[in-house]
Amino acid sequence: MQSNFENDSWLYNPNLYRRAGCVLQADGIGFEPEAFLRHTTLDTKLILYQGKLGFPDEFKLKMAEVEPSGMELFETTFLLIEVSKAEVQAIQISEATSFFEQYGVEVQRLRDFPQVENLTLKFMTEESVSSRQDLPDEFVEMVIDNGVTGIMF
Repeated sequence: MQSNFENDSWLYNPNLYRRAGCVLQADGIGFEPEAFLRHTTLDTKLILYQGKLGFPDEFKLKMAEVEPSGMELFETTFLLIEVSKAEVQAIQISEATSFFEQYGVEVQRLRDFPQVENLTLKFMTEESVSSRQDLPDEFVEMVIDNGVTGIMF
């Protein structure tokens, strides 16, 4: 059996590191995405990833040998929801607006779900920084009103 240290595939998940698109990421220590998704009206095709992004067992064992007693490694649980597949920021913003209009109640429920610490809207584009536009104030206000705690580019 190959160890996780020899095979770094645990570090790479194509759903987590996309080149373009827009995703909504909910995360928190102890957050249980499965419990949230049991009662969601979100289209299941929009769920890109759910679960822990933690450390391989080999790393945990090595840390247990050196960490002081009473200390522990915390692993954050994630839920990634696809908002847009578009490569162009203007289209991502338009599709994100439609997403929040359709699923705003679910986003607010996610924001209030136990152990959710962060709700981040991530824009990923291959456009140059100089060609990106500022987000419209109305869009930012709508996103924040729906409980998003951060916007990343």
